Amino acid sequence: MKISTQKIAFIAMMSAFCVIGRLGMLAFPNVQPITVVVIWMTLELGWGYGASISILSILISNLLISMGPWTLYQMVSFALVCVCALLLRPLWRKRKQFPRLAWILFPIFAGLMGYLYGFIISLFWVFSMPGLNFWIYYLNGVLFDTYHAIGNVVFWILLIPLFEKLNPFKMLQK
Repeated sequence: MKISTQKIAFIAMMSAFCVIGRLGMLAFPNVQPITVVVIWMTLELGWGYGASISILSILISNLLISMGPWTLYQMVSFALVCVCALLLRPLWRKRKQFPRLAWILFPIFAGLMGYLYGFIISLFWVFSMPGLNFWIYYLNGVLFDTYHAIGNVVFWILLIPLFEKLNPFKMLQK
């Protein structure tokens, strides 16, 4: 990814959107637009954009909410979500050919990434706190992962068509 002022400004703008979205949704546990924006950016522009936006969004929002070891866990979890999104990038590029499949597959994928994110966070917590039973810890958080997954599906359905109409990528793909 060749760095330019436009790309830095775009990453900053999308990170700010994620931070504001996360802060605005604090009343709803684990419901936040960051995951959907990160997946979409990775599908459109690649891993570097998705990872940059996720890391900045988590760092800035955690400075405002609360900073702790979970900040690193969240950054790594979002990086792995970006890797998974990267695997679907060839299908994303063919979404115009199969619009119905895209309308089903990508919201489901976004929902599943909510569960993956929670699973990875749970793994980190169990390894950092000896004596915790992974499955007990993880299963206690499945309800919150479900909130995350449902939020991702809803955000995908609401935000991605809007973002696609705005088409901010023309200036970045030069």
